[in-house]
Amino acid sequence: MIAQNESHLSPIFKPKCIIDYNMGMIGIDRQDQVLASFPIMRKFVKKYRKIFFYMCDMALLNSYILYNKNSMAKKQNYTEYRLRIAEGLLQTVPLQNYNRQEPLSNGDIPLRLQAQQWGHFPKHIDPTPLKKNPTRACKVCTKHKKRCEITWEYKNCRVALDVPHCFERYHTVEDY
Repeated sequence: MIAQNESHLSPIFKPKCIIDYNMGMIGIDRQDQVLASFPIMRKFVKKYRKIFFYMCDMALLNSYILYNKNSMAKKQNYTEYRLRIAEGLLQTVPLQNYNRQEPLSNGDIPLRLQAQQWGHFPKHIDPTPLKKNPTRACKVCTKHKKRCEITWEYKNCRVALDVPHCFERYHTVEDY
């Protein structure tokens, strides 16, 4: 085979073995190009997984080629073919029928969800015209003559408490 060099326009002869190799590699190059559109190989670290999914991709591509060659229907692209195969596989799997549970009665509600009745919920102290981020002194720390400024108070009792130390003490010990 003769090829033209673009700069000199003189014929360049390729060896026959190169021509035969290139003719045989057309299918492999096309296969690599199609499989590169779905980069599943990068997602796995373990070699055996890469090999397994590469073989699955090869089998899927080969079935696509055979389908288009033998089918009288309009040829479809590889992406549509993969989607149709996936949908067909998913239709064969029976869906589990989940029974709807009835709402739980009050006796069945976990204690952590019953906080509306007994719980204290923290909230930021409301800003005033003079202070954008107001603070208050912790009630327990003040009783022990410690200085502790808090930006949180509790909705129900409107008391400012230092969360990690004083909250539990204030609500469990009578003389905190």
